Amino acid sequence: MKTFLILLLLSFSVKSQIKFDADFESGNIHSVETSDSINYTVRSIEDIGGRWFYFRISGVQDKFIRVNIPNSDVTRPMYSYDNNSFERFSQTEAPSKRIFEKAFERDTVYIAYYTPYNYSYLQERISDWSASAFVNVDTLGFSSQNFPMQELTITDFDEPDEFKYRVWIHSRTHPGETPSSWHLDGFIQKLLSGEDEIAYYRKNIIFYIVPFNNPEGVYFGRSRTNYFGVDQEREWNKTDEQAAVEVKILRDRLKQINDEKVIDVFLNLHSQASPFCTFFIHTASSTSDYFYRRQYQFSNLNVSDNPYFQHKDLRESNLQEYFPEGWLWKNYGDKVMALTYESPYDYYSSNIWVTNENLYELGHRMLYAIAEYLELSHPKRIILDNKDAVAAGFYNQSQSGLEFYSNDYFLLNDNSTNNSVVYNTEVLKPGKYDVYGWWQSNSSFSFQTKFEISAGFEQPVILEKTQRLNGGQWNFLTEIEFDYETSIQIKVESNTSGKAVADAFRINFREPITNLKEKALPQDFKLYQNYPNPFNPNTTIRFDLTKGGNISLRIFNALGQLIDTLADGYYNPGTYEVLFNSKKHYDLASGTYYYQLLTASYSETKTMVFIK
Repeated sequence: MKTFLILLLLSFSVKSQIKFDADFESGNIHSVETSDSINYTVRSIEDIGGRWFYFRISGVQDKFIRVNIPNSDVTRPMYSYDNNSFERFSQTEAPSKRIFEKAFERDTVYIAYYTPYNYSYLQERISDWSASAFVNVDTLGFSSQNFPMQELTITDFDEPDEFKYRVWIHSRTHPGETPSSWHLDGFIQKLLSGEDEIAYYRKNIIFYIVPFNNPEGVYFGRSRTNYFGVDQEREWNKTDEQAAVEVKILRDRLKQINDEKVIDVFLNLHSQASPFCTFFIHTASSTSDYFYRRQYQFSNLNVSDNPYFQHKDLRESNLQEYFPEGWLWKNYGDKVMALTYESPYDYYSSNIWVTNENLYELGHRMLYAIAEYLELSHPKRIILDNKDAVAAGFYNQSQSGLEFYSNDYFLLNDNSTNNSVVYNTEVLKPGKYDVYGWWQSNSSFSFQTKFEISAGFEQPVILEKTQRLNGGQWNFLTEIEFDYETSIQIKVESNTSGKAVADAFRINFREPITNLKEKALPQDFKLYQNYPNPFNPNTTIRFDLTKGGNISLRIFNALGQLIDTLADGYYNPGTYEVLFNSKKHYDLASGTYYYQLLTASYSETKTMVFIK
């Protein structure tokens, strides 16, 4: 075990009985000073900066103390009484950067920059994961301090590997970046779950996962380096003789995999002090136009459907040869889509505070984004791309922009209304499905693009969307349901308001129709999908009444709590449009909300997504 020099006078320790130490795994504390037994200055051990700290305070029950950590940049750190369940200091308890103050309820408390994810905890998780038939655990080698470099291979081992895509993910090159481990943990949780589409992904992808690139740095409580003070992130262009042993082990393993079949996606998980997620997209000038565009496609897929990540969060940088992405580019060019993914410690750009639970959600979304990038389509999560569509009339195929899906998209001429593109799914099981569209946006594109969505003998849903906005994301179009096996057809038609885009669609199976008679229930209204969706700050909800009566239109959050009532009272037959203004609710968080139209005989509820 490690021991640390705590700079406290013996008389002070005896008098106050308040002691600081970090004599445990991943602990980090350098010195403690006080003059009055209330105000303490704590410094962490620095390598490249002193961000990470993790220490224990004892003798503090019912004693108010104020702690300043001047060589860190922490905002509202974490504390725990059992060194297991951590919570964040409140705004009152951590009124400014680097400071927390509190009268603790118990004698001993653990303090950390963010919730620790240490070496022992990883071994517990690996033990849990290895019980799955889809996981193989291997040791690639040993670090300089004899810690194992562990790799998880996750796939359906009953399926031949020859035609599978290959994905590499590693984390904790910088030991103090613990959110990246919770992020990866969520990814693995979802990857080992029982959903049909996830099983399909395991059949078609081999995932190579190295949870700790720097196990000894994690164990010894470093911020950004290994035991010897080396930043392994910047060692990838060095020779085997010069590079850290951990980097050599990783390079050798990547070479071995790529000699069999080149990896398709490489993700380098990190965490950053900036209050947002990001990908560092490598500029076209340092890579290629094709690679630059594909990076944006992958990043956009991660941003879409994600309340914790926004397009404005993405950043660009020149590719450097000393980073792992630079080594991959030098050796494999644009064959490997390689990116660094940064998660924050404190809060997201949507002003939601970071928790382990929403880091898990980032991991879930990352898995779906990988599958969508690789164009894997399953009957419960269908991807329709334009290469599978039939175009008619006057059109051209374009690769202009950074927001479109896959290789190109159709642009329908706006000189007539007779141009169209038609997409068809395979025959699907009965159920309720949500339909999303993806497109490249442009200020000159159509603002009245017509979508006609139908299933079997059901009445088609016809709607119009602007394609001057909301590019590079899955835009909800409609829900559709049927109680017999049939296919879904989507038709995109041109108009005279600008060129219409036909690019890609995603169709998600939501739930079965549990009562086939439910469709025959008498309805005295029709409720439409809100527009725009997702929205910020306003969205319009439209409904038709076939007969007059008392109605109520209400908004609920994901917990079922009433947010607003937009209409309540007697309405005559007709068509109505009601505006929901998010600005009326200053604390409205990004996420999924529900709107419900209720009459005396029937009610219907639909979902909508608010993004700050």
